[in-house]
Amino acid sequence: MRDGRVDLSGRPIWQDASFDVESGTIAVILGPNGAGKSTLLKSVVGLVGLSAGTLEVLGDAPRRGDARVGYMAQSREADSLTSLTGRDYVGLGYDGRRFGWRRSRDKVEVVERALELTGSRPFADQPLRTLSGGQRQRLALAHATVFRPELLLLDEPLAGLDIAAQAEIVDLINLIRDTTGAAVMVVAHDLNPLAHVVDQVIWVARRQVRSGPLDEVVNETTLSALYGHPIEIIVTPRGRRVIVGLEEEFAHPHPHGTDHRHEDVHEHFAEVYDEVTR
Repeated sequence: MRDGRVDLSGRPIWQDASFDVESGTIAVILGPNGAGKSTLLKSVVGLVGLSAGTLEVLGDAPRRGDARVGYMAQSREADSLTSLTGRDYVGLGYDGRRFGWRRSRDKVEVVERALELTGSRPFADQPLRTLSGGQRQRLALAHATVFRPELLLLDEPLAGLDIAAQAEIVDLINLIRDTTGAAVMVVAHDLNPLAHVVDQVIWVARRQVRSGPLDEVVNETTLSALYGHPIEIIVTPRGRRVIVGLEEEFAHPHPHGTDHRHEDVHEHFAEVYDEVTR
């Protein structure tokens, strides 16, 4: 993306966004509620158009239904499908993008491959409503990777999961990256579960976008400049990052004077103060 801008409801969500995400890398998109993290992801998948600037996805303009791009929406968007079995749900990822020459045998093979890659086969024939959050997220990843995409977009894949399940999904995302060589973009509200696999951070806040390696973006200098007031980062003995100074941003994420009707609702980067005392 070069100098990208998106306007919604008559106001800019973010602007002057410039970044590249290389093949085989994991980019984590962070920022406060309402900053436009999911909007950024949807611009890449072709669901939201840029108001200014340019965006190239795998050498082409972004477009819906590109089989080279896998998209995993937030889990709540699949709630209406809970009566399906896991296998049927993954099969929808094939049906929505199949080409005329593909046969039923192709679908079986493609779905089985995706189930195997994500470790979902043991529970693939159970209804989604009977599965744990971690199992459903594995199937959602299988759904998104059914065609072995070159670019994988994941919107809050760790939301609602306990710490153990989060760790399993992060390991699976890393495995998919290593196995397929895909570029992966992950919207998250907490960097810490992903810190050991992230290659790039894209931080969205106050209509601005900052992108770069983890330590170049998640540091006191960069975040203080981005937010316009001092930010302190504490690293706990276990290596977790705690950000101090975003309490007001967490409570009131929209800059003064903006239209509060727009809600791009996601949680803020977690501030785990209790870690400091452990």
